[in-house]
Amino acid sequence: MLADPYALAEQVPAHVPPELVFDFDMYNPPGFDPAGVADIHAIWKQLHVTHPKIFWTPRYGGHWVVTRYAEIARMQQEFEFFSNHEPFIPRGVVPPTVPNWLDPPQHGPFRRLLMPAFLPKNLVSVTDKARDVAIGIIEKLAPTGHCEFVGDFAGAMPVIALLTLIQMPAEDHDYLRGLAIHSAKVVGPEAAAANASMEQYVRARIAERRAEHKGDFISSLVHGEVEGRKLTDDEAYQICYLVIGGGLDTVVSTMSFAAAYLARHPEARVQILAHPEKLDNAVEEIMRRFSTSNLGRIVRKQVELGGEILHEGDMIIGTFPLAGMDETVNEDPMRFDILREKPKHLSFGTGPHTCAGAPLARRELKIFLQEWLQRIPNFSIRPGTLPLVTTGLVNSAVALQLVWDPA
Repeated sequence: MLADPYALAEQVPAHVPPELVFDFDMYNPPGFDPAGVADIHAIWKQLHVTHPKIFWTPRYGGHWVVTRYAEIARMQQEFEFFSNHEPFIPRGVVPPTVPNWLDPPQHGPFRRLLMPAFLPKNLVSVTDKARDVAIGIIEKLAPTGHCEFVGDFAGAMPVIALLTLIQMPAEDHDYLRGLAIHSAKVVGPEAAAANASMEQYVRARIAERRAEHKGDFISSLVHGEVEGRKLTDDEAYQICYLVIGGGLDTVVSTMSFAAAYLARHPEARVQILAHPEKLDNAVEEIMRRFSTSNLGRIVRKQVELGGEILHEGDMIIGTFPLAGMDETVNEDPMRFDILREKPKHLSFGTGPHTCAGAPLARRELKIFLQEWLQRIPNFSIRPGTLPLVTTGLVNSAVALQLVWDPA
């Protein structure tokens, strides 16, 4: 762990070419404005224009940044070179969690504990619940002619669906979503306080299940085994934190970014409504164009990536949203088009750490398209406002003011 994980690196490593050194802060990329951003992904896209496909920044102790699909895919798939042991910047700030901090083969047994929750048979009732929640919210909002989309819809429906899946109280969604907004920032006292509150919440649920097996997801972890032994409380906590935390922000923000785009582009709404048979492809296009996470790896041993030599111990961040916006794999990538053939993205990752919650996320986004556009087909961003977002490890939607004619 670095003495000060927020400090600039004092010197550039000898193996980093001087022309690849850029003072780039992933928590404050050029063009970002905390007072509002029309399209955070367009800001990130500028890296393809202004920076090489791989470069080094002295920020947060110094790390590499990778911006193209091919290299980001490699750093996820080639675990013999790129370790998941610390996937976040700054190092040493986010508490470790299993299984996502583990590499194969240690990773597999822990991952298998959480996979049953996301089997298709278990997602049927959750999908029905999510749809009922979505319809109920939309039908209350429609006559008002306005909403704050993140809090009123996107921050409710997917979170309630997740809590339903793991059999936790749906009424906790407001509290947990509030913690997620702050913890996603990673840096600063608000993030530390949110992480501490989340830990307290999850550990209390674990203690309850230790005392009484409730037949739910957390109980299965608390009383489950990995490689012939019971999980420790810390291991059970880390898996729960991973599942709950992962479902509180990424889908919420992806959905909100898509809603902001659709509010500005009525032709995209018309295209979706005209091609209901393309809804699954529309979901993939949403994931491609409005991805959220920027995650890292630690180099395990010397390796070439993007034409550069990385050394053991180097930290590297993959900008996952830029993988889908890479014109070498998706033509005219800033254009949202549900008729695009096989949109390529890495929003759920690839390789051993592919997101276990991807099937649920896809279902939730499809429900949004089906139920929202059916009931509120014409909407726009409230004049005089911009979407409020944070950026860094996760591009997070904070607020989105929408208006429409209630008639």
